[in-house]
Amino acid sequence: METFLFTSESVNEGHPDKLCDQVSDAILDACLEQDPESKVACETCTKTNMVMVFGEITTKAKIDYEKIVRTTCKEIGFTSPDVGLDADNCKVLVNIEQQSPDIAQGVHGHLSKKPEEIGAGDQGHMFGYATDETCSWLRPDGKTQVTVEYKNDNGAMVPIRVHTVLISSQHDETVTNDQIAKDLEEHVIKPVIPSKYLDENTNFHLNPQ
Repeated sequence: METFLFTSESVNEGHPDKLCDQVSDAILDACLEQDPESKVACETCTKTNMVMVFGEITTKAKIDYEKIVRTTCKEIGFTSPDVGLDADNCKVLVNIEQQSPDIAQGVHGHLSKKPEEIGAGDQGHMFGYATDETCSWLRPDGKTQVTVEYKNDNGAMVPIRVHTVLISSQHDETVTNDQIAKDLEEHVIKPVIPSKYLDENTNFHLNPQ
């Protein structure tokens, strides 16, 4: 039987990529709440104790971008320099302009197009799921990769087993590697991955050094 491996990656809500997504989403939500016709192309980037928001937004909404950035970071758990970001005191840079006329014309025709004629200025494909499971020693950042072995059954890709699970989690200094591995296996891996896909040959890399 010929099989193949496929690896998927997910990140915690405090991972820089996910943090940036949530800030951009929060700005979009705020714009649409006041002005459903808002046109939002918002990007966020972050580094140690700094968040920058930039892009093109055309809206009638009155938005306090800095407040949204700080509130989102605080809700994620970034409340101290010890975890890499202090929501109340970090540097927030905002550079927002209106959408360029050329893009506006091509995408929505400056509001002259019918809904079925409206296009998109960007495309993306994502898959995954949300979870609120946690361990007490966890900090916001983290990343997971899961490699699954599949077989091709007349064109249907059928999962056979989980080949590898790799989890890297930001954590308190007080927790041991053994405790990290034990908690991740008990509270993350077992509840999420059906036992029929785990076997004695499944590889686990839990906060590998």
